Amino acid sequence: MLMFDNSTSSSPTGKFEALKSSFKRLISLYIENAKLTAAEKLTLLFSGAVVFVIGFILIMFSLAFLAVALLELLQLAMSPIASSAIIGGIFLVLAVLLIALRKTLVINPMARFLSKLIMDIGKNRIND
Repeated sequence: MLMFDNSTSSSPTGKFEALKSSFKRLISLYIENAKLTAAEKLTLLFSGAVVFVIGFILIMFSLAFLAVALLELLQLAMSPIASSAIIGGIFLVLAVLLIALRKTLVINPMARFLSKLIMDIGKNRIND
C-alpha cells in the first residue's frame, strides 16, 4: 500500500513558512551586510580624519620652524621688525590664498573623498 507523506513542507502553509523563514534570513543578511559596510566606511572615514589631523599638526610644526629659520635669516640682513613684518606678510598672503581658493583646495577634495567613500560600495575594500 502506497502512503503519502503529509509533512508540513508539502502543504501550502508549510511552503509559506519556509518562504517566510527564507525571507527573514535574507533580510537579516541584508542588515548584516549594511552593518559591515557602515563599519568599513566609518573606519575609512576615521582613518582619513586621523591622517589629516596628524598631517596638519606636523605641517604646522614644520611651518613654525621654517618661519623661525626664515626670520633669523632675514634678521641678518635687516632690522628685526622688518623681518617679522615680512614673515607676517607671507603668512597673511597664504591665508588670503587659502580663503580665495578654499573651494578648490579644501571643499572639492573633501567632497570627492566623502562621495567616493559613500558611493563606491564594494569597490573600495580595506586591504590588509
